[in-house]
Amino acid sequence: MAWRPTWRQVLTHGAAAAGLLALGSLVTRAVANWVAEGAIPPPVPPGPVLDDASRINPTRVRGVLYAASSAEGTARVVTPLLHRIASGADPALAVAGVRHSMGGQSMLTGGWVLDTRPLNTIALDSAAGVVRVGAGVTWRELIPVLNAAGFSPKVMQANHDFSVGGSLSVNCHGWHANHPPIAATVRGLRLLTATGEIVSCGPAENTELFSLVLGGYGLFGVILEADLEVWPDVRCTPYFDPVRTADYTEAFLRLVSGADTELAYGRLSVAPRSFLEEAIIVRFVADPGTRGEVLPLAGSLASRELQRAVFRNSAGSDLGKMVRWGFEREVGPWLANPLSRSSIQDEPVAVFADQSVETCDILHEYFVPHPALATFVAAAREIIQRSDENVLNVTVRDVRRDTRSALAYAREDMFGVVMNFRQQRTTEADARMRTLTRALIDAVLDVNGSFYLPYRLHATRDQLRRAYPGWDAAMAAKSRMDPKRVFRNALYDTYAS
Repeated sequence: MAWRPTWRQVLTHGAAAAGLLALGSLVTRAVANWVAEGAIPPPVPPGPVLDDASRINPTRVRGVLYAASSAEGTARVVTPLLHRIASGADPALAVAGVRHSMGGQSMLTGGWVLDTRPLNTIALDSAAGVVRVGAGVTWRELIPVLNAAGFSPKVMQANHDFSVGGSLSVNCHGWHANHPPIAATVRGLRLLTATGEIVSCGPAENTELFSLVLGGYGLFGVILEADLEVWPDVRCTPYFDPVRTADYTEAFLRLVSGADTELAYGRLSVAPRSFLEEAIIVRFVADPGTRGEVLPLAGSLASRELQRAVFRNSAGSDLGKMVRWGFEREVGPWLANPLSRSSIQDEPVAVFADQSVETCDILHEYFVPHPALATFVAAAREIIQRSDENVLNVTVRDVRRDTRSALAYAREDMFGVVMNFRQQRTTEADARMRTLTRALIDAVLDVNGSFYLPYRLHATRDQLRRAYPGWDAAMAAKSRMDPKRVFRNALYDTYAS
């Protein structure tokens, strides 16, 4: 059978590839340089200077402490350090998974960092529809285990590179339709507190601690294990609906409200002539009779090196963006094919990340009440065009009201507007991005929205408190639960005082 690319591959790679290959130079050296962009560099092991996904946040730490594979073993490893920190003999501890945040949320200058990745146990209870996972397990490791039993994650990010503990600490969300963030899927947690005690918390047990830990960025303890609801896998057929951004909310709620829509998102045009004014709504609708089946876990069949080369070489080209948008609208739907729910979620982000010396990719996300989407996007369009920053991609996600997290970003049903910018890796470029970010935050606050906290710490303290009215109460609870400030990170140091 001939290979057919997935819609995700079409959107981010296939369409741009077709356009760029048709328009690109055939000069041998130019082609060689283009292909060289597909070389995926090996990961760099942690050292005394750590960085996060931003690659513009080098942080010299006291040291890296590694968790054990079990909750009890981790407690034995970490508790002596917690006691030294509480006594003043050592600096505070930040908790990290794969460090995919962008503003030091998983690091602390001069402090200790706990790497939770060795906490990697997985135990699936198929009858209960619950999986118990160690906090260091990545979704890349978990998805095949669930898939083999006919299940898939109920809520996770749109990519599989992240740790479960990190996902809970940022209270992640993804492409899941008609659903709150991941906090709503958590049956219970086991946590290591600042005193070295292992405690359990959940919707009916230690509820205050439970609500603080979900979306608490590691400031209230170390997540050791989590019990997560899982979802029967199902084969999904993709559907695509082009709309004007001004009509997006009405169209999305009409198209996606049905229970048979498993995953959905929107893509906004970043082409110059239709910048943020046109959109495509992508829906993955369950095929009848396939729910709960053990379905093939389709990997990325195209060359990842080629996909990377296509994406990186289209990053700075207005022409490439125009060609890509035309293919996304006209050609993409003809190339897409049904996939299992697990397969749609089993895609990496790291392969496509900017690894150049000069530039990096920076994410923003803004949460907008459904009725206000067109107003916010129109304001964002003017702000971004005025800034002259290079936006690579804009995706719209469905995020329903969160009633569990003390630091909820979705206090009503929202659209999450995810923006990916390419910027220079310089202090001056970061300052320009700070100015842009604050302007976009003001725009989303004007429509009673909020913004996501895992990214660059560019918001003012007033902006954070307006977006998160529970912040001061959460910090008061931290002072009560962790009076010695055993757990700290850059997010806390920037905004807590």
